[in-house]
Amino acid sequence: MEIFLIVLVSLVVLAIAIYFIEPFIYALVFSWVLSLFAKNPPYVSMDEEFPEGKILKENWKVIREELETVLQNIENIPKFHEVDNLQRFISDKDDKAWRTFIIKGFNEWLDHNCEQVPKTTELLRQLPRVSMAMFSILEGGKHIPPHIGFFKSVLRYHLGLIVPEGECFILVGGEKYSWKEGEDVLFDDTYKHEVWNKTDSRRVVLFIDVLREKGLPKPMIALNKWMFSILRNSKKLQKAAKNAEVMTDIS
Repeated sequence: MEIFLIVLVSLVVLAIAIYFIEPFIYALVFSWVLSLFAKNPPYVSMDEEFPEGKILKENWKVIREELETVLQNIENIPKFHEVDNLQRFISDKDDKAWRTFIIKGFNEWLDHNCEQVPKTTELLRQLPRVSMAMFSILEGGKHIPPHIGFFKSVLRYHLGLIVPEGECFILVGGEKYSWKEGEDVLFDDTYKHEVWNKTDSRRVVLFIDVLREKGLPKPMIALNKWMFSILRNSKKLQKAAKNAEVMTDIS
């Protein structure tokens, strides 16, 4: 009994320490637990999983107009691995840039970036399940190698904003999807996936993570939301948010 209490107290102390040192670890463990409940194919139905997202598709030209203003400042928009060093193995494999203009990251709004895209931000604020939102900017010739996402907690949404003619696509679980301007797609990034822009021109999508709900027990839905709220205390994510700010104002 005494040994049991020692072990129990040790686990509680460890859990508290992780919470204050790096809660990101909790999210990784919770993601594994969710995988026991969340069963879906690589691509999922927008109507069933994220019907409220239609507001983005309906306003895609408004979003693209703000994007075009942001792109005037392209050299100051960080590459993905400059925001999050963990992404270096997929972002920095060649001399072609993958840049990210982050509007919201892990439930934290990046105020300075939001000020530069106020209409897009207002649309996103109407979607409380969105935990991350950014413009994903892929230069011509860029290849993002096969990789698997960390979090089963979310589904990933792409809305085509600038899509060049030619071979420009994503493979998720071996299934190919070619982006189209004004069209959207929802998929599970915990399947192995990779991206190709085999054209000579830039491709940009609105890239969003949406908290899962369908198929999860109600307590798991609430816990999923809480898990992302505590990520605000993650030193790793706070550093990434600071790196993601595009400090040069668009005029």
